[in-house]
Amino acid sequence: MTDDPYLRPTPPWLEDEVIMLDNSGEMPEVVLAESLHHLGSLAPEDEDILRAATVRGYLKIIKRDLDHDNMGLPPFRGLGRAGQNLARLSAFLDRLGWPPPAGAMLELSQHLAHFLSAEQQSLAQGRAYAGGTREQAETTARMVGLDLSPFQEVLARMGAMPVPDFWGLRALRRLGSAQGQTKRRRETQGKALLEVLDDRGQPLEAIELPLRAATDCEDPECRERVELVWRLIPLPEA
Repeated sequence: MTDDPYLRPTPPWLEDEVIMLDNSGEMPEVVLAESLHHLGSLAPEDEDILRAATVRGYLKIIKRDLDHDNMGLPPFRGLGRAGQNLARLSAFLDRLGWPPPAGAMLELSQHLAHFLSAEQQSLAQGRAYAGGTREQAETTARMVGLDLSPFQEVLARMGAMPVPDFWGLRALRRLGSAQGQTKRRRETQGKALLEVLDDRGQPLEAIELPLRAATDCEDPECRERVELVWRLIPLPEA
């Protein structure tokens, strides 16, 4: 059997667990803990197969958040989350005493470079907000070993522009796709309804954003998100 845990073949009885870990979403290590608890005592080589799948699960969601085409789509969590998951992955590998899979950091570095190049193009075309902060890009670049010297112009722009969170990016992508003529808003029952209208004042697209968090009181972060998205919709008010 190979000494590389990433290359060990999966026995048929572990295939379902490995598939689940490969596609574990936002919490690969939580899913790993549940798998190990459910399966009970395993041979060390079988545990390593599950741990390798956990690493792949981390890499999958990091790549998702470094794909500029995903910005504003429901699964996207942004540069900040990519950096957080890179830190979690690094800590996980340190605890195991494993290196990352061969070529993984180079691939992530290339993904980040493509993200920044696409961001430069979007901002040059007049988009009024950045898809991440300069600090998030720099933190992620340090972890994947990307030389940022070719990206100083876009980093400066990102540092000077408003940055919606991933919920705000989702709202702006959805509303911006409607190509409306005016915008309208109203608030009711702890939510803000933002609409894009056609030239007759009819809604083309709408999105609701919460104004409250877990309590009945208005949440300042939710309010800030709503106000930022409203300002960044590039249309006159109806």
